[in-house]
Amino acid sequence: MVATIVRFSNKTNSKVLIFLPSGKLETEVDYCFGLRFMRLGFIFLLLAVLSSSPLNAQVTTAPCGVVDSIDYPIDRLVQGYDDFALFRARFGGNHTGIDIGFDRWGDPVRAAARGRVTYADPAGWDTEKGVVIVEHTFPDGSIAYSVYGHMEQTDTIFFPRVGDCVEKGDLVGGIGWPSRGRPHLHYELRRFLPNDGGPGYVTDNPMTDGWYHPLDFTELWQAKLSPGYISSMTFRSVPGLPPLTLSGGMYAIASNNSIQVTDELGNILWRVETDGVITGLAALPDGRVVAHTRNGQVITLQNGRYMALWTLQGPEEPFLLLGERLIFLSDGGGLAAFDAAGTSLWTLPALSSTARAVEFETNGQQIALGVRADDGHILWRLIDADGQIQFETDFDNLPVIASDRNGSWIALDGSSVKRFTNGENHDLASLSTMPGRAARATVDLLGNSYIYMADADNMLVALDSTGQVRWRMEYPFPPLSLPPLMQTGNGCLLYTLDMDGMLNVFDTASGDMVNQIKLYAGGDQTGSPRARLLQVDANERVHFGAGFLSLVTMDGWALGGERAASCLLG
Repeated sequence: MVATIVRFSNKTNSKVLIFLPSGKLETEVDYCFGLRFMRLGFIFLLLAVLSSSPLNAQVTTAPCGVVDSIDYPIDRLVQGYDDFALFRARFGGNHTGIDIGFDRWGDPVRAAARGRVTYADPAGWDTEKGVVIVEHTFPDGSIAYSVYGHMEQTDTIFFPRVGDCVEKGDLVGGIGWPSRGRPHLHYELRRFLPNDGGPGYVTDNPMTDGWYHPLDFTELWQAKLSPGYISSMTFRSVPGLPPLTLSGGMYAIASNNSIQVTDELGNILWRVETDGVITGLAALPDGRVVAHTRNGQVITLQNGRYMALWTLQGPEEPFLLLGERLIFLSDGGGLAAFDAAGTSLWTLPALSSTARAVEFETNGQQIALGVRADDGHILWRLIDADGQIQFETDFDNLPVIASDRNGSWIALDGSSVKRFTNGENHDLASLSTMPGRAARATVDLLGNSYIYMADADNMLVALDSTGQVRWRMEYPFPPLSLPPLMQTGNGCLLYTLDMDGMLNVFDTASGDMVNQIKLYAGGDQTGSPRARLLQVDANERVHFGAGFLSLVTMDGWALGGERAASCLLG
């Protein structure tokens, strides 16, 4: 549930109003009785409204209680390994679970969440050892079964009995040594078969046959059980590009050479195969989807039907949208614009046959295009929707750029920070260090800039609108090959999304971290970090995905807690 918060003032008083999604006025508070008490009261009111979320309002009873927390059945999971849905020829199918805890024979296995034991047999898989199944009831009324296979009993660890209630963390067995492999735990989450340990392998995608990805499911529910959760959805294929939200609650994803449109429950409404891997995907009004493939095919689709089809060769980079204009890179640093029917609108000539585009993004009003020329310098241009060059300048280094809500741009050129407004170049600040290749920046509503330097010290720097340093700190996570995504919403909170699926929430006034929420980002062979998504809307709703199966929408004000409330009322 999203609560809309409105603060207003007139000559006689000030009030804070909290509205429910239906538009009903939930509560009204006078602001005139002192800021300190107002902040405290506001926090309690906000938390009270947010606590009435759909998850907390539906199911409150179950035979062994409703799940209120969830975790993995063993500690020390190996990072990067993920064999869910992996095809194994000797078993003739795709794996319905994950294998974890290798070579830890006898180590304890614990219930992932509160629930009722529906199956327990130390010889359930014969020489492949024993199985326990636990039924879990979740706050939204859904039921899932956790399956623990290849287990053994020890002198101190015993299987529970069928009908027993278990709490998260209770022992359900020990890691066993199956006859056809090393000691390990086979772990599943599924929505059926409460009394059957099998089959272990299926010929289709397990997610279409009733199984959940155990790692994705666990971290998704950890987010769903957190304060501020609004909604989520899970795809059945891993997107290769950031997912798109369409009208009517639908989503579009590109997965290899397939375009899929799903409903909010993840059910596939239509699917179209293209002639190659999809390198660009965009959504237009009326449910239209445009895709560009590695082979140069461009397709406009609506409800799974072809509306237009043409061919356009160029670099393997996503195209951009300005209104309904489709802007594609061409070889040599040029541009080509088309409408959704494939009609050419304009072109921007290439800089040279060997020049290469190194920056290509939009703020919805202009295109920022950086092209590395033959002599190595960067020609940087701002181009409008009609293909007219509005501004250009040279950079010695590959710039790190970001746009603010007013249409201005900032650029980090080496250690120099510059602002470009109305065709003019202003020196904003000079930093003490040079950024790394993975540097990234964002700008908030007030013109404050936040720059992840990706330097040797892994610094995160905040500048005010005049270029003065507000704070700097070491980014609390090790540098990775791709930079964090960054957004600021209404300016009170800074959100960053790392490659491992961790959403970090910082207080923009101090740089202090105030919260974290994590989604599973896939294994070494299954994740798609370039498909990460981080968007913050005008209501401070945070939409994010880790480049794997699930997307989540959270209430940023709830994530920010007291810091967000203080900022709102400050």
